[in-house]
Amino acid sequence: TVDNPKIEKKLEKISCPICAGNSFKHLFEKAGEPFVQCHNCELTLINPRPSLSDITAGYDASYSAGYTKKATKKKRRASHRVKRLKKEYKISGRWLDVGCSAGFVVEAAVCNGFQAFGVDIEKAGIEYGQKTLHLENLAEGTLSEQDYPSAHFHAISAYDVLEHVPDLNNFLKELKRILHPKGVLDLGTPDIGHWRVPKILSHWNELKPSEHLYYFNKGTLNQLLDKNELRIDKVRWSIKPSLKVTITHQ
Repeated sequence: TVDNPKIEKKLEKISCPICAGNSFKHLFEKAGEPFVQCHNCELTLINPRPSLSDITAGYDASYSAGYTKKATKKKRRASHRVKRLKKEYKISGRWLDVGCSAGFVVEAAVCNGFQAFGVDIEKAGIEYGQKTLHLENLAEGTLSEQDYPSAHFHAISAYDVLEHVPDLNNFLKELKRILHPKGVLDLGTPDIGHWRVPKILSHWNELKPSEHLYYFNKGTLNQLLDKNELRIDKVRWSIKPSLKVTITHQ
């Protein structure tokens, strides 16, 4: 008998998205999903992993509700992020928040003079941003489905998004395509190399089956970005196990 429904899902094996390798070291299993490390580039990931339909099924109204109930805190953080990036890089113009959820970063960008856009695959989050925050430029769906113009955005943010994306290379290629030549990409993702990650990795609370598909450190993130002709311009210190980086074209 199987108690965990995730174990019953069909798992799909992928090649390493960084180096295209197919040799992995098994680390442990969680909720029926195997966590492995690429023998070549050392990226940690779930592999094999659930199908795309099983992955996206987890992003529903309750997922967005967990975000909107912290609205005051999220708005404060969003405002800080937008003001920091605007000041550090002296940018203006168009801002896109990828994985915008309820639209708090989009709202903060509008308040700071940007023409701001947001995209997310979860319908309830988008509806909250439209109805409660009165944001006009929110789109439901994937980034690639929006077909934004090339070199269009002066700032793109993707906070806690990269680890969720099934096709990393297509995602980054699209970000690079729509990023203005002098634009900046602000990104945050859990940092598996952080000193606060538990020595027994399976105890880390950022390990989320069917949700966080990859676990980067600065080295593996650098390799992935380099492959897609992007580079880290600035790394910000974080007390939490998080990689907070600003990225530009190579």
